[in-house]
Amino acid sequence: MARPFTLIVLLSAHLCLHVVVTQDEDSHINTQLLSSVLDRLTNRTTYDKRLRPRYGEKPVDVGITIHVSSISAVSEVDMDFTLDFYMRQTWQDPRLAFGSLDLGLSKEIDSLTVGVDYLDRLWKPDTFFPNEKKSFFHLATTHNSFLRIEGDGTVYTSQRLTVTATCPMDLKLFPMDSQHCKLEIESYGYETKDIDYYWGKKRTDLEITAVKFDTFQLPQFQPTLYFVNTTKAETSSGKYVRLALEVILVRNMGFYTMNIVIPSILIVTISWVSFWLNREASPARVGLGVTTVLTMTTLITTTNNSMPKVSYVKGLDVFLNFCFVMVFASLLEYAIVSYMNKRLVLRREKRRKAAEQQQRNEMPMFNASPKAANNNADLYFAGHNSSMNPLMEIPENCDCRTIPMMQHPRLVTDGAHTLWPAPFARPKKASKTCCQRWTPAKIDKLSRYGFPLSFSIFNIVYWLYMKYLSLNSSDKIQENDKWQQIHW
Repeated sequence: MARPFTLIVLLSAHLCLHVVVTQDEDSHINTQLLSSVLDRLTNRTTYDKRLRPRYGEKPVDVGITIHVSSISAVSEVDMDFTLDFYMRQTWQDPRLAFGSLDLGLSKEIDSLTVGVDYLDRLWKPDTFFPNEKKSFFHLATTHNSFLRIEGDGTVYTSQRLTVTATCPMDLKLFPMDSQHCKLEIESYGYETKDIDYYWGKKRTDLEITAVKFDTFQLPQFQPTLYFVNTTKAETSSGKYVRLALEVILVRNMGFYTMNIVIPSILIVTISWVSFWLNREASPARVGLGVTTVLTMTTLITTTNNSMPKVSYVKGLDVFLNFCFVMVFASLLEYAIVSYMNKRLVLRREKRRKAAEQQQRNEMPMFNASPKAANNNADLYFAGHNSSMNPLMEIPENCDCRTIPMMQHPRLVTDGAHTLWPAPFARPKKASKTCCQRWTPAKIDKLSRYGFPLSFSIFNIVYWLYMKYLSLNSSDKIQENDKWQQIHW
């Protein structure tokens, strides 16, 4: 029984080996035949790459698809943005159809994927980017391109590019703005009668499916929406089909909040410390005021150096300049207080000297040496004969500690120009002027509460209004149904 079983096993192994060898022989393709086919397709006697397919007939349909790998940079100063993407083009060239040819191969071939060098022997659309500043192909480790030819003559190409394109920006709402950056694609020399561009791999594809985005992050912006459209650009040389990919970039506030907004608020807050210092501490108050003004000036200059020199007012300029006005007003407030304090001191000194002068005009009411011969005091009034003693003699029983001082009465004239003593009355209070109502102490006290209150009101109104304008701008964009959300 063992011998027949051994023969059966050997026979089965032989049959299996024969099948495998046969399949390997069938799957093997003669590359020499393929090379001859490629040479025959681009033979100069039958193929001229200088002429487009179907020359003189309908235009060549060229489909465009883009896969964005990253948006590497957005520059406000240069007004541009940089994209890294894969651009795939497809068109049909009947001269390259090999499906009906007898290739002499045992297995039918649906497509040929060949080296990119072969593309130099073929006609290809002269695609370029109208709003491009600079661009380059990636060459590591080889030229990042591929070429595939279908049996019906359809050509697929894919190339990896980095393109820096212009992006005009409106910075009126900076730093709560959103920018519309566009990449345009067009034929350089072929008009609409020669080339007709469209979004997608096929004419029947939806335009929105022609663009895909990889997951990537930007330091200052967040891509949110994209939009593709097809227009016709008319120049002096003719009319051309133009494709456009537009991306909405929403600015992130984090950097500007941490490095500009919060430091500005703290600088303004520090300037209020001078209101609580003594008015006589001039070095401290002046030094604090000048330091905050110079610091605010440096912050404004540094911020504007990283921005384009636009002629209109940016949103951040309003905030920074108001902060500068606040710190400058704090310094100016001390200048006013110091000036008023100086005038107040001079006024007090003037009143003191006037009081001393008035005190020197007072005279005693009694004579210092009483007459011993007469116990009754003889009264002598001022205004009698100048040879007479104008003072009363001190009585013997008089307490000198209670002797008042006598002042000359204030004299007024009547109609006959006769001097009479003026009636005694309470002096009238002088009406206070504006400068007398606002004393340095009151100004400092008012500034302690007025400056923080006004700055707080400004911040509430400013940021709410900026938020409203930013949301209003976003709502206007989303009114167009063609805008699509970028899904990561």
